[in-house]
Amino acid sequence: MSRTFPAIKPTSREFTMGTYPTKTYRSLAGTTVKRSYGNKPSGYQFSAGFENIGDTTLEQILDHYDDTSGGFTRFALPPELFAGMDNALRTRIQSPNGIQWEYAGAPKVQSVFIGISSVSIDFIGELNV
Repeated sequence: MSRTFPAIKPTSREFTMGTYPTKTYRSLAGTTVKRSYGNKPSGYQFSAGFENIGDTTLEQILDHYDDTSGGFTRFALPPELFAGMDNALRTRIQSPNGIQWEYAGAPKVQSVFIGISSVSIDFIGELNV
């Protein structure tokens, strides 16, 4: 089951395009040859930070992490995570035939005050083929 990440606007985000599978071979004479092993990028990266969120919102994030078996199950990211991005880029990242996301690791939670926390999450994305 593909469950969408909770619709929460991040206070910071970072996106890195995927890379194409290539390998460079270099001879002892200094000649290089590049070999392509595919025509689709992989290993997209997305990081989101949520500053000063309440415990209820934090529970939504942690429940989603548990529901996806800590990154085993891929899922979609909601439009709220891309608020402010150009519509063409947002469509490219979110399209149904586009990138499916998984957790790169567990969410990092920092307690700010009683009932208030800051969370940072790293995602890895692969094209849905």
